[in-house]
Order: sequence, then structure tokens, then C-alpha cells
Amino acid sequence: MLTNLHIYSGLGNVIAIIDAIRSDLSIDSTHVTNICSVQGINFDQLLVVLPPQKADIDLDVKIYNKDGSLALNCINGARCLAKFIKDNDLLVKECFDVQTDGGIWNLEIIDDTTFTASFTFVEKVTKLSYEYDENDINLSCLDLGNPHGVTFESLPQGSNFVELGKDLQNSDNFPEGINFGVAQIISEDEINLRVYERGAGETLACGSGACAAAVLGIIEKNLVSPVKVNFKLGSLLVDYQTEKEQIRAEGKAEFLEIKEIYI
Repeated sequence: MLTNLHIYSGLGNVIAIIDAIRSDLSIDSTHVTNICSVQGINFDQLLVVLPPQKADIDLDVKIYNKDGSLALNCINGARCLAKFIKDNDLLVKECFDVQTDGGIWNLEIIDDTTFTASFTFVEKVTKLSYEYDENDINLSCLDLGNPHGVTFESLPQGSNFVELGKDLQNSDNFPEGINFGVAQIISEDEINLRVYERGAGETLACGSGACAAAVLGIIEKNLVSPVKVNFKLGSLLVDYQTEKEQIRAEGKAEFLEIKEIYI
């Protein structure tokens, strides 16, 4: 059947959204890869919006990477979802709770272009030294629904970021893959970040990657919350409240277009 694919941008991270509430649709990984590879529509992640299964939840969401694999978190996608909800009058309130496979998003509409996504994080960081091309890459790893490994060190001269990201996906250390981030500290409350996402490759922005880098910077590098995380096309402001065990990310989201697709 024909349906609409709503395409948004979270700081350049292309998010596709399918409304499976007002349309009787059943989406799986095969549909996702078909949309991307056969129907030729590019995106980084695809969100399927579903009716809530719990009385205290407003919506459920399934998150897919463009290779069809399931993702458990996507903070750029969360903010794009908030804009989609506002654009389509899907809910009548400004704050709402969304159930994902990785936990609950608490979303808030700030204005027409700015949205926040908050979620719980119980601090648990592991350290790993990864050998690549005869060099050791020191990673700090944590799980935000999706697994993340971040280094605050410059990559060895001649290293290829994308090839290193691909190599990490095949490591026995990360049987489910890893979102790999390279962070550069600008000041006590600002960093630049580059991310290779499992299932998607290098993206212009990664919301959960921004949260991971900011949290690790606060824990390990004495960064001061909130941390401004810069990508090529914009920034996220990440606030980590250790006593509340909560991460809050604020940033822009914009509508791009609607594509008609076949499911």
C-alpha cells in the first residue's frame, strides 16, 4: 500500500518518520531496507510511530537504522518526532512520554524549531584500549540504549576515521556494534564531535553520541554541564544532572519533505 514518509533533519541527521497510528501499517526491517535501497530514499534512521501499549505513555516508537537493524535510542530522532507531533497535531500537549525499545523519552516542545529530549542514565563507564593499524585507540564506553565508545584523543596521524569506525563494528569487543565518537574539547563547556554510527556510517550529527560525549566529558574531563556539542550543521546543548540520573538534550529540528512510498 502507498503511504507517506515524513522526512526531517536533526542538525543534518536525516530522520524518516512513518505514522502507523492513523494508518494501519506493519513495518519491519525488510520494509526499511527496501525504502532505502530499492525506492531510493536516503535517511539515517527511520522511526515508526505506534499506539501506546501502556496507559501512562503517549506513544510508542520503533527505531531502525537504514540497514534495517533496530536502534534503541536516537536523540535527533526524538526531537524530530517532537516536531512531527507538533506539525501534525498528533497530541494536544507540549510535553509527552514516548516508549522506545531502549527506554522512555520525555519530550518537550520549546518553540516551532527547538525541542528537548530527556531520558534516564545510570552511570556505568568502561575503559577499553583498541588496537588499530598498530596504534592504540583509548575508548570510554557507556550504554545509552545504544552502545557508545568515545575518545577525547586525536586519532593517530594518517588514520581514516570512517575506516576505523567500520573496523570497530567487526570487533569482538562490540558484538552488537558501537557508535564511535571522536571529541575535541574547546572549553570547559564546549566540544566538537564526529560520530560513526553503527548501522548508518558517519552522520552529520548523532544525538545520543552527543549525550555520550558530554556525559563522559563531565565525568572524566571535568567539563561543566550543560555542554555545547558542535556538529558540522549545528549544536546540541546537553545537560547531565548526576544526582537525578537524567540527561537532557536541547536542539533544533526541521521538516524537509514528504515522500510517497510503497509498503
